[in-house]
Amino acid sequence: MTDGPSNGMWPSPFNQRFSSALGASGRQIRFADCTLRDGEQQAGVVFDKDAKVQIARALDAIGLYEIEAGTVASSEADREAIADMVGMKLNAKISVLCRGLVADMDLAAALGVWGVRLSFPISVLERKHKLKGISDDDYIGRALELTAYARQRGLYVVFSPYDTTRAEHPFLLRLVGELQRAGTVDRLRIVDTTGCATPAAIGFLTTEIRMAAPGMDLEIHCHNDFGLACANTLAGIEAGADYVSATINGLGERCGNAAIEEIVMALEVLYGVRTGLDLRQLTAISRLVSGLSGINVQVNKAVVGENAFRHEAGMVVAGLLEDPFTAEAYQPEIVGQRRGILLGKKSGLVSVAYKVKELGLDLGEGRFPDLLNAVKREAVVKRRSLTDQEFAALAKDVAREVPAARA
Repeated sequence: MTDGPSNGMWPSPFNQRFSSALGASGRQIRFADCTLRDGEQQAGVVFDKDAKVQIARALDAIGLYEIEAGTVASSEADREAIADMVGMKLNAKISVLCRGLVADMDLAAALGVWGVRLSFPISVLERKHKLKGISDDDYIGRALELTAYARQRGLYVVFSPYDTTRAEHPFLLRLVGELQRAGTVDRLRIVDTTGCATPAAIGFLTTEIRMAAPGMDLEIHCHNDFGLACANTLAGIEAGADYVSATINGLGERCGNAAIEEIVMALEVLYGVRTGLDLRQLTAISRLVSGLSGINVQVNKAVVGENAFRHEAGMVVAGLLEDPFTAEAYQPEIVGQRRGILLGKKSGLVSVAYKVKELGLDLGEGRFPDLLNAVKREAVVKRRSLTDQEFAALAKDVAREVPAARA
């Protein structure tokens, strides 16, 4: 069991009882980012061509394997953006989402993309309302025809039977078996469309599909309607999915998707899996996507939130200043963050001493208790922690005051 930090990381040693097999397996987990497609489907988000190109360059710079660049039938402007991405000759492979139409495959081929993602609803509910109640036999026949056609056009084929987690179990296994026998699909995407599955269910489903189609690559795509997208994605990986479909900041429809930065750091820190990505750019790309989408990242967001490495409580700060691993599982610099000590209602004398030294303030140690009391009073009035400027002003006020008599 690990009894100390390694490479700036110190996770729970109990993880090794459950995750060591994945970390030692040598499996390569590849990320297929869908910020430009599913991320833009978040209500109120619009990426113009320039924004899409900026995000694509940033995604490529951190080393992502694939970029799902958009929906090919969306608009001419979107197709122009996709064509620009293809023309940029990025290291990342460029794929697009297609409906179950030959015309979409033709558009994709004309754009010169590497691959297509054939989005074809599989649950009885979705098929009733979106495919006019197509029968099981007709569904499989159509899936085989479309995937074969895409292959004939020279495209890498990802079959995405969305609402996978609400599909009928026997029919789902029959479908993947038929697809493997036909050899028309390169990868199958398991989609938790409404975020309604548990990690145990995702693990079971992924294992079942892996057994039904042992030669087919699997991808996991989870929505966050119950806050389980990251956990569900990791469950899919543990069960055999080697591709992750997710977005920066978890941007996406309704409650969003699994967040790439969370999955990456969980794999790196908790499972000991090296992703090969440039982790130092995770915070920068998060802020880029936030700015271009207009969707603010919550301050306590894992990995990239402003408060991810900020500390206020006095006891926590006292331990942190002795050893940061008392309050953090990995160093903030790994993801391009910085540690911060805030002064507020919960602060202690250690925090005051640290901030006085950090800001180079002229105040004797004997006045620290008075300054701490002033900080706590002001924080209650303002209902927040204080800025460095506000703290410095309080320190000056305390320095000018006549010290109170102490019993």
